[in-house]
Amino acid sequence: MPPQVFKIHLMSELTFNRIKELLAKKGKQSTELSEYIGVTTRTVSTWCTNKNQPPVETLFQIARFLEMEAGELLTLKKDLISVATKKPAAVPKKGAARKVVAKKKK
Repeated sequence: MPPQVFKIHLMSELTFNRIKELLAKKGKQSTELSEYIGVTTRTVSTWCTNKNQPPVETLFQIARFLEMEAGELLTLKKDLISVATKKPAAVPKKGAARKVVAKKKK
């Protein structure tokens, strides 16, 4: 059996952060975040524009500041949708099958 070959991607090729979006949703300012973490407003600005990505440890600090899980700050590049072209979520057709999960009786 031949050895498996794995393609390695840089994090910047795969993920983008949602810091700017989530700051707005939480009603918080980037200046507040920079003070909380102890970095310059310019650093936070580069994260918000996705010019740079914060270190993993900092993602946890940002998540704590925004009162959410660190994973919620990231999205795959392929999942990004321009706000101008954003379409509403698809609504299931009438009569579409739904997955039913039976509960165990105790």
